[in-house]
Amino acid sequence: MITVATVCSLIEKKLGSKAAGLTLDENTAFDSVGLSSLQIADIVYTIEDDAEIELDPSEAANVKTVGDLVKLVEATKSAGAAA
Repeated sequence: MITVATVCSLIEKKLGSKAAGLTLDENTAFDSVGLSSLQIADIVYTIEDDAEIELDPSEAANVKTVGDLVKLVEATKSAGAAA
């Protein structure tokens, strides 16, 4: 299961020491913490691998916050289970 804590941990790994002063939660916007588009894509790919799913690229491109990404992963997993 992909949680807000999981995504926040991935962000912290990408940011390294820059993450020290940040408070990350479900409302954290990816662009507000200084992640590049490549770093965001890497986080999405990592989550896809961990959850064994493939997110719709157009929907993934519209994800703005940690909570949005978690909701998209859960919706994708639910849709896959129903199929």
